[in-house]
Amino acid sequence: MNLTISGHHLDVTAALRDYVLPKLDRVTRHFDQVVDINVLLTVEKQKEKERRQKAEVTLHVKGRDIYFEHA
Repeated sequence: MNLTISGHHLDVTAALRDYVLPKLDRVTRHFDQVVDINVLLTVEKQKEKERRQKAEVTLHVKGRDIYFEHA
């Protein structure tokens, strides 16, 4: 299984990686043949002091692609 965690306007630190990995373990328990996982963490600055955080995950399972996001 290949795992890629990347950030857009964000540095992916060890703490972020340690937070994401247990979450992905919960997802991968339900699928037998996971080929790879792509995670994109994004921070968008909408107004002066507002920041919008978003996580997008693409899970490639044998024969199917699953995409989900959380803002």
